[in-house]
Amino acid sequence: MTAGAFSLESGALGKTLGESVRSHLAGLIIRGEFKEGERLYPEQIAARFGVSITPVREALMQLAAEGFIESVQRRGFHVRIPTADQIRNVWQVRQSLELCAGEQVIKRLKEGTLDPHALDRLDALQKAQLKNTSHMDHATKLELNGSFHTTIIEFAGNPILASMYRSLQHKVVGGLVQSGLDTWRSRVEKEGQEHKAIIDGLRNQDYAAYDSSVRTHIARSLDDALRDLATRQ
Repeated sequence: MTAGAFSLESGALGKTLGESVRSHLAGLIIRGEFKEGERLYPEQIAARFGVSITPVREALMQLAAEGFIESVQRRGFHVRIPTADQIRNVWQVRQSLELCAGEQVIKRLKEGTLDPHALDRLDALQKAQLKNTSHMDHATKLELNGSFHTTIIEFAGNPILASMYRSLQHKVVGGLVQSGLDTWRSRVEKEGQEHKAIIDGLRNQDYAAYDSSVRTHIARSLDDALRDLATRQ
């Protein structure tokens, strides 16, 4: 990874360099390259990403503020597993943001400011989730799931909403809780069915159906995350 790659992504997605570093660092944590309790050294991360130490420190401080890593005086930053309360709080806010996004997507579809064919991207992601699941790794599953939800947020056309959703980092929470477990594999088909119901609500411009589908999906996802957390303890 080079500094140029980070700069390009930052500009393309409206992220600062620190936000881009945070996203990549979160991805490494999700994939298990940093284990629970492991210390994160800013100098080593900066060298690995090919950036200065400043955006790395910004990324670490942000992840610590959000509770996904731990900052201990004179001991630096360490990877931590989220608590049950943190998981509940993240999922609660996530639900509110996704319901708001869906309302705006349907409004834009009705107004004609969003091409209905844009929803084909959601169809493609949903189908990719269900393809070759036996050979899919955890990081790929998380990436496809995250892309599905962030695409809906993108379609809402509200940059403030998008920024809030990015900062929520629910993918990091879920990834940390599931890391090293194989329980997610049995849920892929159910998740795909729930995503299909969400797409149908948007495509039919039926907010009540969308609302119900999102609440069902997030409630099930929360239960699974808490169950996985209990398994780790």
